[in-house]
Amino acid sequence: MCQNDRHWKEAPRRGVAAVEFAIVLPMLVLIIFGSIETSRVLSIHHSLREAAMNGCRIYSLSDKTQVEAEAMVNHSLNEAGIKGYTVSFSPSAKSQITADLQPVTVTISVMHDEVGCDLAGFFTDATFTASVTLPAELPGS
Repeated sequence: MCQNDRHWKEAPRRGVAAVEFAIVLPMLVLIIFGSIETSRVLSIHHSLREAAMNGCRIYSLSDKTQVEAEAMVNHSLNEAGIKGYTVSFSPSAKSQITADLQPVTVTISVMHDEVGCDLAGFFTDATFTASVTLPAELPGS
């Protein structure tokens, strides 16, 4: 067997590795970018939930106002770098809290376009929402 024969037998094997790499590479890139986007979505949801919890904690206290609760939400989300969100309170005014331990809810919503890098375009019209409910405290309770 001459050396040229051996060379021709090994050459196709080197090409197989290149073809396998070309097939696997797009899947690896998809997994990496999917992981990045998933991490970003989880981070945003955690930030929204934390801000809603902070705001609801303030809103449920009898000696605090709705303005103070909204300021706490704004502070929490500004720290997280989230903008373009909406905050809603239920009941919508502190004066509507009539019973001790009545549930109060703070809900925060933000469009994905405001916070996501949107690599794949899957979440274009998605809205992220976090809601927290706590019992209200009336004065003198």
